[in-house]
Amino acid sequence: MKKASIIFLTVISCFGLLGLTQCTKDKTPVPPEPCDPNKVYFQNDVLPIVSSGCAKSGCHDATSKVEGLNLSNYEGIMEIVKPGNPGDSEIMEVITDSDPNKRMPPAPAPALSQEQIDKISKWISQGALNNYCLADTGACTTGTVSYSKDITDILSNCQSCHSGTSPSGGINLSNHAGVKTVGDNGKLYNAVAQNGQAQAMPPAPSTKLPSCDISKIKSWVDAGCPNN
Repeated sequence: MKKASIIFLTVISCFGLLGLTQCTKDKTPVPPEPCDPNKVYFQNDVLPIVSSGCAKSGCHDATSKVEGLNLSNYEGIMEIVKPGNPGDSEIMEVITDSDPNKRMPPAPAPALSQEQIDKISKWISQGALNNYCLADTGACTTGTVSYSKDITDILSNCQSCHSGTSPSGGINLSNHAGVKTVGDNGKLYNAVAQNGQAQAMPPAPSTKLPSCDISKIKSWVDAGCPNN
């Protein structure tokens, strides 16, 4: 009984004051699990958003480190995150700032979408774990790939760079015409496949799309990039 009481008090001391916050900001990746639609995963969801919108050359990448922040990895992002408390996390303040020159990413880059902001907030609320999931644990269906349902969802994180009036590389992935252009010329598939025939997208190898998503893009491109 005495040992059990000590364990119980230890758990309470860790979580009682911090809610969902972990005892420490564990940098070790959590073992992968099948993707749960009710969870937000750092490697699958959060890192691609922050990498494409903020961890860019001249900003918060591993080389530039503006204001000493490297937002290209978990350790750097956790410098502005309070696990379990999105309202007190600096990252939420800067990505929702109404001043386009103070927000992250700054103008002329477009602000993060509300969906992306909500994902980051939910991830923090769930403990801001260094977690990831395996999207390919089930069957991958590529027979009927839809632009409106599949392709737009897969490419949503890319729009932080590739949208607006001055999209990166002149590539606009926020509409069908722009996606079809790079689909028809082969750049889209080669970029996400990271096969060396086009600039890799997403740029960091650790954020390569799941193989099922890559297969869906190839299937859609092979079908002629329909606006379906």
